[in-house]
Amino acid sequence: MDLTRSDALPAIHRYAAKLTSAQQAQREVDIPDHTAFEVQLDQTVHELQDRVGELQRALNELRTSSRQRVLHTPSSHARERLRQLRVLKDAYEHIAPAKPPLPISSSVLPALLTTSIIRQCIVEASDVVRATRAKLVTAQRDLEREEKSVQDAYAITRSLESRVAQVGFATQDRVAKPSSQFAQELLIATRKRKQRYDIDSRRLQSALENFIEEHLAASVAAEDLGGPVVGELMDIDEETLAAGFSQHGKVRPLKQGKAAVDKRQRRIDDTWGRMAAVGDEPLTEKDAAATDVKSLIEDLLQALVGESDGGEYVELTRDSAAARFLVRAKVAQLHPKDARKMRLVDFGRDLDM
Repeated sequence: MDLTRSDALPAIHRYAAKLTSAQQAQREVDIPDHTAFEVQLDQTVHELQDRVGELQRALNELRTSSRQRVLHTPSSHARERLRQLRVLKDAYEHIAPAKPPLPISSSVLPALLTTSIIRQCIVEASDVVRATRAKLVTAQRDLEREEKSVQDAYAITRSLESRVAQVGFATQDRVAKPSSQFAQELLIATRKRKQRYDIDSRRLQSALENFIEEHLAASVAAEDLGGPVVGELMDIDEETLAAGFSQHGKVRPLKQGKAAVDKRQRRIDDTWGRMAAVGDEPLTEKDAAATDVKSLIEDLLQALVGESDGGEYVELTRDSAAARFLVRAKVAQLHPKDARKMRLVDFGRDLDM
């Protein structure tokens, strides 16, 4: 208790200094000037010290007049523990009706306590606001996700309703028309769709061949000749392919003369086979690679539609750069048990099933 009395005044002075540096709106204390506030604060401190002294003297007198030993811990015996509880009960019942001591009217203690409580409430409210703001952000994200899901559901519903309406109209039209007329119209519509599909197929085939000849063939030829993998080196010209690559993938110096030309042609024949030569004009490395890629894709397409004798897989004659590129591009895949066989990835198989 003496330690509390000695620390009370400095603690209150420190707290008062913090309050004076705070904003006027947070104190809600009507103080005409700093001097008056210090006077009221000193009066409050003296009042608290007097009250603490009175309580200390009363406690000392009570300890002196008491014949029993003061117990600071509960007894381990049940009867003694019950007696202690009864003593505490009587003491609380005796103190409860007594009027609590209140500070004088000019004391700033109520204002200090009020300010402390308000500050604590502000801190707690700020914590609640931050937590609520975080929950609000999460709820907004969930709401946006649900709104997108609802929009997708509405779009799917509208598409299904439109499709159902079209099927209904087609069914009514079919019932209203004779079978021969309906069959004739269906045959005409099927032929038109086939013509449209054929036109689109030729257009896509032409675009694919142009891409192979202008962009892909040179990179495939470079990889087949021991150069970089397709996609690592984009600008590959005819001179680079004619010079060839070393064992480390570096471009060799270009050699001239008939011996160099003959060696180049033998290298083309050894890499892509005799099929690379057409007539009297031998194909270059780029032309040979383009022919190899287009031939492999054509064989894979025929196998996919069932026009091949070997089923949906095509047996590879060699480990070519074209085959490796199609596998890396996830356009084709090798047989799980035989790496010499390859087939195209059927992207529509799941939809058909």
